[in-house]
Amino acid sequence: MFQREIGSSILEVSHKRIEHPRQSVYFNHIHNHCEILLFISGVADYNIDGQMFRPSPYDMLFIPAATYHYLIPTESVPYENYVIGIEPKILDTEGYNKLFSSPLMISIKDDPEVKGFFSRLDFYDKNYSDADFNSGALHLIHELVTYLRYRKDDLHFVHSGSLEHIDEIIKYISDNIENQIDADSIAEHFSLSKSYVQNLFSQNMHIGLKKYIMQKKIYAADNDLSLGIAPYKVCEKYGFGDYSIFYRLYRRTFGYSPKSRK
Repeated sequence: MFQREIGSSILEVSHKRIEHPRQSVYFNHIHNHCEILLFISGVADYNIDGQMFRPSPYDMLFIPAATYHYLIPTESVPYENYVIGIEPKILDTEGYNKLFSSPLMISIKDDPEVKGFFSRLDFYDKNYSDADFNSGALHLIHELVTYLRYRKDDLHFVHSGSLEHIDEIIKYISDNIENQIDADSIAEHFSLSKSYVQNLFSQNMHIGLKKYIMQKKIYAADNDLSLGIAPYKVCEKYGFGDYSIFYRLYRRTFGYSPKSRK
């Protein structure tokens, strides 16, 4: 088992086994990199922006950048997985959309080629120096991502479930992320009560609706900043109002100012 931070376009590579997984360990979160997660064993659900997945051994999940997600262990049996965290820039737009859009879970249990990539990571960990592991893993993951890009349609699609109203609400937020959206506007759009929308969202997503919307906006803003769009234009585009509000929220989220975004 291992956990490595490689840096550059490959942020994390890990192979972990947790003997007694607990929900308190797996907090809900969002980040500006993508993840490829290979489920090996255990009994757990994954919530990926309102889509619910119950993986079987050798199911692979694709978690897009700026996507709210968390793991829900449902039984206290050993949980094992591989996680590869990558920057979206590792792929061109077509490749990114190919991998990190529906279906978000496929099965690789009948594909020895994909399994072989992960076996080689274990081999590198046991036999290579740190520098050689980083170099080998970097090339291997680039090759894996390219392979999956061309093979994803041929691999077995695993269906997801959805939470009542949640997937529609999340899609509405995504479609209107540049507009002023809140519990009132969402409730009105779906002809539901405000309190029902707020309670439903927090109970099923483990995050308040207002906080979720603000996180989605700030990560969308961060993506625009990475493309070279001026901070004040980003602030205006996503409806933060006063620039000082945007500045404080951005700095609290990422640890540096919008102008420092590279």
